[in-house]
Amino acid sequence: MHLDRCDSYHAACRKAGLHCGHIVSTSCFPLFRSARPMKLAIFDIDGTLVRSGSHEDGLFWHALSEILGVVKEPFDWTEFEHVTDSGITGEVFRRQFGRKPSLDALAATERFFAELWRDTLRAFSHEEVEVPGAGLLLEKLDAHPQWQTAVATGGWGLSARAKLTAAGIAHEALSLGCANDAIAREEIIAVAHDRARSVGNINEFERVVYVGDGSWDVKTCANLKMPLVGIAVAPETRDRLNALGVSHVLDDYRDTDAVFAALEAATAPHDSR
Repeated sequence: MHLDRCDSYHAACRKAGLHCGHIVSTSCFPLFRSARPMKLAIFDIDGTLVRSGSHEDGLFWHALSEILGVVKEPFDWTEFEHVTDSGITGEVFRRQFGRKPSLDALAATERFFAELWRDTLRAFSHEEVEVPGAGLLLEKLDAHPQWQTAVATGGWGLSARAKLTAAGIAHEALSLGCANDAIAREEIIAVAHDRARSVGNINEFERVVYVGDGSWDVKTCANLKMPLVGIAVAPETRDRLNALGVSHVLDDYRDTDAVFAALEAATAPHDSR
């Protein structure tokens, strides 16, 4: 076992109130299941942990045009079958060229898109990119004896990590599911969930809550019957989430007591429309 994986298991030992009895080494593999009921908070990235909305459309179409040769189309994000980087890219490419893009072309597009994000975000401070309180909230959840965190984003992995870096949010040890893992958001959430279970060596979480900001997040959580906490950095986002029946909507994470209360009380959206 690699040292970073070993460190993750030692952290899980401490969170569960157990001592695994091993020193940190490549052979470390604590044989236990968490002795305490654990809960999982899964976070979206765009509009939820980082403020990236004003740049997303332009950079995404720039990457698709430059690498794949597609022509920008009039569009509404909600009109795509799967609102993920891989899902949208595949749908647009098939519509314009009548076939799937090659894996090499997709990888080149992802790399170029991530570089565009890194170049763009260099002009902003961590505080300008981070949704207020996001990084500290993740740290508090990870230090909590009954909560664990994961990230499930419809973005590609390289750009997702570029955004988290720009926001000053530690992500090296995050259980991350992204558009490289699956096209559908439901499947991406399942990947993040399973990775978090593996890191924590947990059979099942007592409660799983998603935190997001998009109408597609509402649809996904309704399909999964998963509780959703809405994040509304902009007033229009709050209005949209309230209209879609999201039970708990927060402006940001600065009031950590309010965030923990919402994570405990939020319910699943009833309608996926």
